This record gives sequence, structure tokens and C-alpha cells, in this order.
Amino acid sequence: MSASIKIYEPIYAPGQVLSEKAFHPLVLRDNAHAAWREFYILVDMYRKGMHLQQEFTGLFSPKFALKAQIDGSRFLEFVQANLDADVCLINPFPQLVYFSFNAWMQGEHAHPGLVERSQLLLDACEIPWNLREAPRQSADTLCYCNFWVGSQSFWERYVGKVLVPIATFLETRGDSEAARAVLEPTIHSDDAPFLPFVAERLFSTYLSLHREVKVAAYPIEGDKVLDYCVSDFEKDIVRYMQKPIDAADREEVFPSGQIALMDLLCTLSQKYVHAHFSFNPHPHTGAPIDFERKGK
Repeated sequence: MSASIKIYEPIYAPGQVLSEKAFHPLVLRDNAHAAWREFYILVDMYRKGMHLQQEFTGLFSPKFALKAQIDGSRFLEFVQANLDADVCLINPFPQLVYFSFNAWMQGEHAHPGLVERSQLLLDACEIPWNLREAPRQSADTLCYCNFWVGSQSFWERYVGKVLVPIATFLETRGDSEAARAVLEPTIHSDDAPFLPFVAERLFSTYLSLHREVKVAAYPIEGDKVLDYCVSDFEKDIVRYMQKPIDAADREEVFPSGQIALMDLLCTLSQKYVHAHFSFNPHPHTGAPIDFERKGK
């Protein structure tokens, strides 16, 4: 049994070519919402009905192979082997499972104010999620960078009922407090507003709140997780935390003591990121990060 699967790669610059031969080019002739990144493209694809043209659809950035450490054809094979799933994902930051309770804990340390701004937006869009009470996101739900491929029904439920209402609100109420809050700049390796980092965390939040969704997560286990760490400090954290967190995820209730420790480790990790990558090139960009400039 096989299914029609398409993963699109955005082409937004003159002379740009596909980074993954197995993907399909999505030429962005009007990139007016470039700052919204994949969030706006996903919404635009939904509005155009592109998710209805095949059984499974995804949108992956040109940095997929760099971050995921596999090529596109290999991930397509994984999707083909899991056609009974509603959505297939690969998390290019598997190390974060071991020192962040969920994507919002990590996000608040990386982008201070993210949770409050995100909650304001969700409340304005009448999406009834309390982000401060978001559940644990383990390896079966955590996914950064929007590296997921969903069925038609998943697109209808997630993109159609979560992302599209948010986009419509931002398009029509751009002068509102909630819109301004997520469109202000945050600290990142590249100039960006809060919005893309809000949007990428909505996916894992949706999965953790809708356990009826059948998920196939590309397995990155054991020592393989160390290959994705961006520093020796992250490797040390994973080595220390991997076994106790794997055990905690098997518990019926995730231990509160581990949550407090993870919050501390997120704090320490972010301090290391600022200290180290202010002077050393980040492996995903090849350049240091000017945190002082980006924090202004």
C-alpha cells in the first residue's frame, strides 16, 4: 500500500534551488508576510486547498537536512511506513525533551514574554487553551521547526481550526494589543517577531491536548540524541537527564521535582547559549549571534 505524499519547500529568493530533491518547490511570488515564516505559508496553502491535492502534505524549510540530519527521501519513507497515522513528525531538537517540560517552558527562556503574548493572542482568537497549564510534551508530541506531514483531516482540524483563525485575526485586527504583542521583535539568530515561535509551539500543544490524534514520531533515541546537541553543555545535560526523564515519562503523573529541575536547566542552558554563541558560530547559521543588538 502506498499513498500520495508531498512535502513542499519554499522558494523565496532569486536563484534559490531546492535543497531536497525529494521535495516539491513552492515558489513564493509574493512574500509580503516573510516575517511570519512558515506560519503564513501553511495558512496560505490551506486556503488554496493544497492539502487536498494529495493524502499527506507538509512544508519543510530549506534547512531540513541540516537540522534533522536525514534527507528528505528518508523521511518520506518513514511517512509511507506510517500511513495509519494522522500526522508524522521529526523533531530536530530531541535534546530539549530532556531539559524542558514542554515547548513553552523552553520558549519562555529563549524568548522572554512568549507565554504571556501567546496567551493574549489565543484568548483574542477564542482558542480555549491555558498555556501555563500545557501538558508534558515528550518525544511523541514535541516537534520544532514545523517538520510534520499531516493527512487531509489533520490539516482541516489543526491548520483550519487553529492556525487560520489566528491568521485571520492578525490580518483584520493588526492594531490590537494581542496582534502587536506577537508581531514585536524577539531575540533569535535571525531577525524575527515573536509570531513564528508562537506558531511552531502550537503544533505540539495541539497534539498534547488532543491525544486522539494518531502520531508517528521519527525515532531519535539513546546516544543518537547527542548528535543533535548544539554544544557540549547540552550533551552533558542529556547524559545526566536522559534516563530519569525517560523513566518520568513512563509514570502516570510526571514528577513535579523533575519539572522544577528542567526549569533550572532551561535557565542555565540559555545563559550558556548567550555566553557561547555571542562569540562562536551557531551550527545552524554558521555565524555568532549578536544578542545585544537583538535584545534592543
